[in-house]
Amino acid sequence: MLSWPGLMIIGLMTVGINFTIIPAFSLLPLMVKDYFAGSALHLGWIESAMGAGMIIGGGLLGIWGGFSHKILTSLVGLMGMGAGIMILALAPSSAISLAVGGALLVGFMTPMTMGPFFAVIQSTVEPDMQARVFSLLSSVGTGIVPLGLMIAGPVADQVGIQAWFLLGGVLCIFMAVTGLFIPAVMNMEKKGNPLSEAVVTSVKRAI
Repeated sequence: MLSWPGLMIIGLMTVGINFTIIPAFSLLPLMVKDYFAGSALHLGWIESAMGAGMIIGGGLLGIWGGFSHKILTSLVGLMGMGAGIMILALAPSSAISLAVGGALLVGFMTPMTMGPFFAVIQSTVEPDMQARVFSLLSSVGTGIVPLGLMIAGPVADQVGIQAWFLLGGVLCIFMAVTGLFIPAVMNMEKKGNPLSEAVVTSVKRAI
């Protein structure tokens, strides 16, 4: 990935997202119980809203196709995910319906973030190397999750679960906005990009 700066930066974004967001949502049941004073029913509302958002977002993406610049669709989706997570973090304890709305937005923006990015990889990496590239990205992204889970619990105990959600939301928005101003990210899907050849060699060496 070092030979393809855009892909390397996206990989680092994936690390940041998985480090914060996956641990945050693992703490969601405790947040519903302790902060919102809710029950399993309220947790079900939030998780159902997120699932419904994914279905709606995926359907809309399938019909619309996103912006012509696919990576822009992903970055806008990441901003939307961050906004939804911040709504979850900042919702008053008496407004669990607002948290449901935030979860709906997170779910809606998830396919907007992931779908176009996968399309970029499929259009720029040789077919016989795509599985290896996806495997490498998956390994990099999921490898950080245990560390995030290990840190999130003690931090949430000290400053509150909402603070960890807020961190994740702010990080998503920051990474998305930053990505808009990084040429290596914005140009990674250009046809004939010589770096798409370099990544094949890079992945072969890594594997």
